[in-house]
Amino acid sequence: MFPSPEASTDPLSRWIAPALLIGVVAGLGAVALFGLLHLCTVLLLEDIAGFRPYLTSAEGGPRDLVPSERPWAVPLVAAGGALLATAFALWLAPEARGHGTDAAIAAAHNDPAGMRGRVTVVKLVASALTIGSGGSGGTEGPAAQISAAFGSVIARRTGMSRRQARTALVIGLAAGVGAIFQAPLGGALLGAELLYRRDMDARVLPKALVAACAGWLVFGAFYGFAPVLGRHGTDGPGFGVGDFALIAVTGLLCGLAGRLYTGTFYAVHLRAEARVRSVPARIAAPVAAALLVGVLGLLVPGVLGTGYGLMEALTDRELVAGLPVLLLLAIPLAKIAGTALTVGSGGSGGIFGPCMVVGAGTGALAWRLGEALHLPSAGPLPYVVVGMAACLGPVANAPLGVLVMATEMVADASLLGPGILAVLCASAVTGRTTLYRSQQERRPPETPEPEATQTPSTPAPTLTPNTPTPARDLIHRPTDGAPPEGPATGPASEPVTGPAVPPMAQPSPAAPACASD
Repeated sequence: MFPSPEASTDPLSRWIAPALLIGVVAGLGAVALFGLLHLCTVLLLEDIAGFRPYLTSAEGGPRDLVPSERPWAVPLVAAGGALLATAFALWLAPEARGHGTDAAIAAAHNDPAGMRGRVTVVKLVASALTIGSGGSGGTEGPAAQISAAFGSVIARRTGMSRRQARTALVIGLAAGVGAIFQAPLGGALLGAELLYRRDMDARVLPKALVAACAGWLVFGAFYGFAPVLGRHGTDGPGFGVGDFALIAVTGLLCGLAGRLYTGTFYAVHLRAEARVRSVPARIAAPVAAALLVGVLGLLVPGVLGTGYGLMEALTDRELVAGLPVLLLLAIPLAKIAGTALTVGSGGSGGIFGPCMVVGAGTGALAWRLGEALHLPSAGPLPYVVVGMAACLGPVANAPLGVLVMATEMVADASLLGPGILAVLCASAVTGRTTLYRSQQERRPPETPEPEATQTPSTPAPTLTPNTPTPARDLIHRPTDGAPPEGPATGPASEPVTGPAVPPMAQPSPAAPACASD
């Protein structure tokens, strides 16, 4: 029923049971996070602060944005939620602070069986309090860390090998993200891409698909199977030459927005990690940041909370056409600042989802500017969706998974073609910028299992005296394109380890190593 730690290969049949178990728990974790976040938003942000944010179709549909009934209470509620969430996390599981996806990536590379089980509960409560009170953050980070922690616990309790434990953690991450966004295929692809900057682990994809589909089914059983951002009919006669030119420009703008988002977040995060050391300071920093975010959220829509409802609202032609251009420009900039303050200061939340909000705002701005020049034939929906993918995919080093996830969120696969164009243009701008600093450059070559090594009885190849020794017999050439590591001095049966991880691929301070239960 479970993979054997001594096996040299892992057939999919041995992973069906653990993948289904991890997927079901990931779906239940996403259900709990979605429900608790909705409860905190209603009680704290709406009832106490009198602020009604935009909602997605999964949450009941977009709303008309109205001013807060008690604007003075919005910053205070945001600060109170940050105070409770940070103190709770520091007390029980400090590793639950910050954005959870990078912590899960660091655990996958360093100690895949070492994530503590209590992280699931602490991350759930802390994230719901932070985001539900008005902090700017995403739900995918908490969902990823919750389900990845459960995969790590399963691996530890069943005695899996290090390689198998990494697989269990990754499929948990994929199932959690796929469930919360109701995008199982995108979640599975994301799990295969997210650990590496310039590589992917395709072997994990079938197991991640099983887990992601199980999580999606569990989440859909509670909240339905409609796309997160709703279903949208055709808006306009279709794509023309002007649309594709504007899509390319949208990709370039989203690439710049992705670089700005990443640079701003790490400017705040690294400074906070360097200067905030004591426990009182670690609590005070997110509280002070929440006060600023609360004030900013009163001025620009979409800053408070996840901002996912704003993404759906921006797909409406009449709404976008009626917004001032300066406000459309302020939406992505304000979301960048709000997320950097909330999560970069130590608050609990994701940075994956807010980057999609930044891309959606940039796409809507590009459509609005193109509309003044009579370039687009379609409405703002394609520009919002490709903006989401082009802003996040290149900086997360997961362009395929993010693009598929964005189209799943609106149930429109026809946007894959324009999305590819936008992502390629954005990648030309982002370069080597990465949102997750715990990612390794490439997947290291696997060391042979004991059963797969060459037996001593195997005769060594003989060479004639006048035949020069081939270079391939003297120099080990890694399969991932790394430079040669020098002459092979050991016997032929000795496994050769891969190249060392470069310093830039080491885990960031936001992702500390996790202790065992």
